[in-house]
Amino acid sequence: MAEAGEERFNLLEIETRYMKGPRNFEASGLPLHEDNQTVVKERIFLDKGKPELLYDEITTIDHALTRPWTVTKSYRRERNPVWFSNECAEDNHHVTIGKDDYFISADGLLMPAKKDQPPPDLRYFRQSKK
Repeated sequence: MAEAGEERFNLLEIETRYMKGPRNFEASGLPLHEDNQTVVKERIFLDKGKPELLYDEITTIDHALTRPWTVTKSYRRERNPVWFSNECAEDNHHVTIGKDDYFISADGLLMPAKKDQPPPDLRYFRQSKK
């Protein structure tokens, strides 16, 4: 959405539905309703006075909650980012070990995310005995 006289878009609105259940509302473990009718609406926009600030207003609508719940997260934009953060944890199959990214396959095995990527150093992980 662009305001009158602006040529750039300044608002991204997202609505997410049909998420696979069962799910938790947050890290505390509060379960969302088993009917899987959760709706998550997001509004992502830049601060007009401080363009280095990005806001994400997230509203969750679910029958397990007494009313819609909204939280606003703020992020400081860096012109030369050196890392990537993925907030979306549901059904996320990406894993970072050290400085390398990997992928968990459908059969639960760790696999490379890039061609010719070396395997991770597993010496600090307990190996299962077969």
